Amino acid sequence: MGGLLVPGVAWAGPQERCTLDDPRLAETSGLVVAADGLGGAYEVVNDSGNPSTVYRLDDTCAVDGEIEVPRQGRDVEDLARGPDGTLWLADVGDNDRQRSTVAILRVSPAGEETVTRFTYPDGAHDAESLLVPGDGRPVIVTKDLGGRSGVYVADAPAGDGDRGTLRRAGEVVVPGEAITSLGAGSYTGGAISADGRVVALRTYADAWLYLAPGGSATADDVVAALAGMPVRVPLPGEVQGEALAFAPDGTLLATGETPEGGPPAPLHAVPGATGLVGSSATSPAPAPVADPDRAGLPEPLATIGVVLAVAAGVFALVAVVAVARRRRG
Repeated sequence: MGGLLVPGVAWAGPQERCTLDDPRLAETSGLVVAADGLGGAYEVVNDSGNPSTVYRLDDTCAVDGEIEVPRQGRDVEDLARGPDGTLWLADVGDNDRQRSTVAILRVSPAGEETVTRFTYPDGAHDAESLLVPGDGRPVIVTKDLGGRSGVYVADAPAGDGDRGTLRRAGEVVVPGEAITSLGAGSYTGGAISADGRVVALRTYADAWLYLAPGGSATADDVVAALAGMPVRVPLPGEVQGEALAFAPDGTLLATGETPEGGPPAPLHAVPGATGLVGSSATSPAPAPVADPDRAGLPEPLATIGVVLAVAAGVFALVAVVAVARRRRG
């Protein structure tokens, strides 16, 4: 996993469905679509310094219910739903990289909670992305600056009160040309489509969609998908975007935190997102996608544009480091 990637780009802009106006949602870090029969449209969770309560939202993003989590997490950074309807809360945040274990909190539809703690094989990591395949073996992607992050896998399904060790299965790389905007090199959330065909990760700036040719029945399938060529979906207007989910119809949903003193975070939708990823997503050398900002430029000017983009990337990385302490979520 890793190497030079040349992604396709989906230029269709996301649609704003609603905004997270409620102060209780100011640090949203995880998002799922509400389960059928439970009411509401979405469910979200906040990260560190907040209760691990899961808030149920209606289709206007207003809070219309809560799911209590008996044993609270330290820094819940992502949210997923298992095949049986169980909510998976990823208590994997570790800004200072000091935790000896991280945890997966699972809350069943009946409200029963189980906690499984995991240890990394190579020391502490900060992470914000959880992927839950069909076999119940969690896949965690770390949050590292510079666009290269570790992919860690549990070799056994999360159990009831068990402790487990995570195995480093590889790394996933944000293509270099994308790290020209602030926060574009750190993974902040993940999701798997309802049909298991697409695995997604996001940064503050973009979503990255990976084809899973064999589905996502196992953690190994997810790891294999992340080794492929991604399709980039820009997510503009999300100052601190951290949450990602798929609706059953393949719509990609994204939201995040509301910076102090800033406007409420939007909840964006990209209808038909899973259809943007085809078999060409894994080809070794896909045709380049036209950049509307460079269309029609003479080749020398286009080359200058590439050089400027690389320089902008360097400055962006310096800026990311400078604000890392401000973006602690």
